[in-house]
Amino acid sequence: LSGAIVGSFYALLVCFLISFPVGIAAAAYLEEFAPKTRWTDLIEVNINNLAAVPSIVFGLLGLAVFIQIFGLPRSAPLVGGMVLSLMTLPTIIIVTRNALKAVPPSIREAALGMGASKHQVVMQHVLPLALPGIMTGTIIGLAQALGETAPLLLIGMNAFTTSPPGGVLDASTALPTQIYIWADSPERGFVARTSAGILVLLGFLLLMNGLAVFLRQKLERKW
Repeated sequence: LSGAIVGSFYALLVCFLISFPVGIAAAAYLEEFAPKTRWTDLIEVNINNLAAVPSIVFGLLGLAVFIQIFGLPRSAPLVGGMVLSLMTLPTIIIVTRNALKAVPPSIREAALGMGASKHQVVMQHVLPLALPGIMTGTIIGLAQALGETAPLLLIGMNAFTTSPPGGVLDASTALPTQIYIWADSPERGFVARTSAGILVLLGFLLLMNGLAVFLRQKLERKW
């Protein structure tokens, strides 16, 4: 179980390091800088559509691109994190854009009136005020990624390991895939392990959702 926990941690870490900065940058560009053209409208529609794509499709994409084309190792948390980041990116972009829209226009007008550039307005005023909503959406997106099983099974992140992985390129498993393997085993001795894995996974999910609610209540500003 410890190997699955460490593998899930590495995969979520890679997912966060990719999806968080890329998602915020894409949302800020689309919402604050991009001109309203047919191309941006097409991009917005596709982002909304990607948020509804089944997770198994992202697993097939990761298998075809990251493993077969780029030759990355199977069962590695690096590949798992990259696949999960593809899943969470649309969610983070949508949540970030909604958080940016919630910032009153008067904040932007006041900063521009004081001589700030458009880039300074966004980086120093709008994004800090939208950060509570962004963090909440990011944590919920990561919690959703933590419970995904199908894409991790497709990229082979169900390796049999006797020790936790030493890095993101080592063969590993994850909590959802480990629970699936144990639940599929005919031996009765795995029933207790399956139950323990489910409780640990539910504990992590409740902790992350509770953290999202806490950040929302602690940092949210009323206008």
